[in-house]
Amino acid sequence: MTAATTFSVHQLGKFPATRSLGREGRDRLEDLLANNNGIDLTVDFSGVHGMTPSFLDEFLGKFLTSGDITKSDATVKVIGLSEDNAYAVLVCVERRETQVVVLDETSVHLVGDRMLAETFDQAVQLGTFKASDLGDALGLSAQNANNRLKRLSAIGAVRKTQVTGSSRGGKEFSYRTVPPFVVDKQPLAPA
Repeated sequence: MTAATTFSVHQLGKFPATRSLGREGRDRLEDLLANNNGIDLTVDFSGVHGMTPSFLDEFLGKFLTSGDITKSDATVKVIGLSEDNAYAVLVCVERRETQVVVLDETSVHLVGDRMLAETFDQAVQLGTFKASDLGDALGLSAQNANNRLKRLSAIGAVRKTQVTGSSRGGKEFSYRTVPPFVVDKQPLAPA
């Protein structure tokens, strides 16, 4: 069963500015993932008027590259970005050489890497799919599609589920993208 929760960055202040505050926020996110497997996490920047690059790197940059997302089978998306904060997130993920899913008023898209962004856009159109389906849609081999899906899974843009009773003899997975909407906050019970 998948649970959904929203982490409000505003609780850290309207202008979060320090690495120590970024670490505090990241610790809270990591606690959410440690205690709950398979959650759809929304990181909400609504009400944050500005933030320093050092705060954002410590909070979001290190969180996206920590590996905790993959271990906990979570999906992650960011919402509530002002124009300035959206640019700050773009710079952060480019410096960290990672990506993040951003949901705004009109779309859900991946920020950070053009090739993976195109792959993510196709995955959103497919909904639930296998690597071979994505490969066919993009004109890629299943292995190449699988390599891209591995990277998307690592940042929480897609969730993979092992298919039972695979007729091909090996492990087979199906994928679905991060929900392209915000689910009402649900309190998470301790694991």
